[in-house]
Amino acid sequence: MTAALAGKALLFLGCTALGVLRGQGLRQRAACLQAFRRVLAALARELAFSLRPLDQLMAGAQEGSQGPVADFFQACCQAFAAGGRESWADSWATALEATPLPLTPEDRRLLREAGDVLGRYDGESQRAALEALLARLEDQGAQAQAEAHRLFRVYLALGVAAGLFCLILL
Repeated sequence: MTAALAGKALLFLGCTALGVLRGQGLRQRAACLQAFRRVLAALARELAFSLRPLDQLMAGAQEGSQGPVADFFQACCQAFAAGGRESWADSWATALEATPLPLTPEDRRLLREAGDVLGRYDGESQRAALEALLARLEDQGAQAQAEAHRLFRVYLALGVAAGLFCLILL
């Protein structure tokens, strides 16, 4: 009797946990976009006021970030160092594909555009392109934040409903 009750409780909690995890994935996406926005804004400021090489700026971006975004910049720097004559755009695209980021394909496409600009033009052109990208990235981040806020409760309710449904079936 107690084993059956414990099993039902675990089944209900498991379904609820699936809903919570799905909702957390949406929050992680919003946080990742916000972190990319902060780092790219700092990079744009550095391009405007500094004459440091891009590899040093990327290393600084890696140190100024945390979590998956720091992993991305580390992979980007490693891909550039390992590639020898590989461009920053290629290193950026390689790191974007290799790093597990909680992003949608649309988010990745937007970030890929940032990599296409880096290292190809003069500092002012790169800064202007990054500023335009930052505005689009801010819109994408705000949309992700609103979606996470709205859908977290939906996924939680679906998890609870699935748990209750499974309990009724037993």
